[in-house]
Amino acid sequence: MPRMKHLVFPLFLPLLLVAVGCSSAPIESTSGSRVTPDAGDAPPDGGDDRGRIGVPDAGSDSETASTPDATPPEDRPDTSPEPGGPLACEYRSNGYDGALLTLDAGPTSPERLVFVIEDVPNHAQLDTATLRFESYDADHPGEEGEIYVNGVGPFELPANAAWDNSPGTGTLDVLGALVTGDNLIEFGPGRLSRSYFRIGRVSIEAQARVSECAAAPAPPPTPPPGTGAVERTIGYRDAVYTNRATWVVRCADYAFTAYSDEHLSSDCAGEYRAGGNRRGTASFQFREVIPAEYEVWIRSRHTENRNRHGALFIVDGVERRISQRSDRNRTDDLWGTAILDGNVDVVLDSSRESESDSVISVTLRPVR
Repeated sequence: MPRMKHLVFPLFLPLLLVAVGCSSAPIESTSGSRVTPDAGDAPPDGGDDRGRIGVPDAGSDSETASTPDATPPEDRPDTSPEPGGPLACEYRSNGYDGALLTLDAGPTSPERLVFVIEDVPNHAQLDTATLRFESYDADHPGEEGEIYVNGVGPFELPANAAWDNSPGTGTLDVLGALVTGDNLIEFGPGRLSRSYFRIGRVSIEAQARVSECAAAPAPPPTPPPGTGAVERTIGYRDAVYTNRATWVVRCADYAFTAYSDEHLSSDCAGEYRAGGNRRGTASFQFREVIPAEYEVWIRSRHTENRNRHGALFIVDGVERRISQRSDRNRTDDLWGTAILDGNVDVVLDSSRESESDSVISVTLRPVR
């Protein structure tokens, strides 16, 4: 028995020493990095170019979802505010001086009026930012339409019962929804069975801590002495048509896209064919235009059954729509102003929708 006691004691001592050596200290991993339980730590804070508005991930309870900026610090743009007080800046949409665009759609329609505002500074340099625009016939508060800013929204379209068949001015605080550079502004239908309104002159007015506001549009070029710009008009009979069989080109008054056989006898050259798709283009080709700023006037026949999206006219590559849905019959619409030079094409593009568009003439009128 004494021998067995001496054998047990040496085995017990190493086990005791091993137990005493265990602790809660961090464990060194085989890769050399320290592994520490930290499930409760907060994730790193990432930048959000939309400012204070965040969009939660699907299925997440978090109000905002952000991603750390992996751009090296030396490669990031300098967005620190300029010293001194902010400047009052205006950032205008493309086609700012053009005709108001028309939306005529039901509550489930995906149709939207789209405007792009360029060169907006980083939100960190903006103290305020207000979306401002002109409207017409926005007369149903709370249900007329919706606004989206870079996909953020919807925001309620400002409306007033006093604006029935009248102009109005809408404003909306959009500071938290802006991004640096190009900003997409969209106007869509509201809850009404039919949303009908016009929108134009869209801009962002901001208090910006920048050294200078975005450059204003360049003034129109000055024509050489003795070669002043003159008004020019091209009529529908001199336009160049694609898919001619879908156009009814009448002898004495106007051209329009059509479908039914009731118009077979109306086409002056007998080239119209019934049952087509009402898609095609009419191009008005102005050659050797003297450099100047011009008003672009579209004369057409308005009727209640015209294209509900508006007739799409493209002037020297710039697209704008003009609503021809009214009972005003032969009507002159101002497409807008543009600085034109050389060979200029004005195109009525009826290829995007299978609906009826019309045209009588296109006029380039110098701005005096």
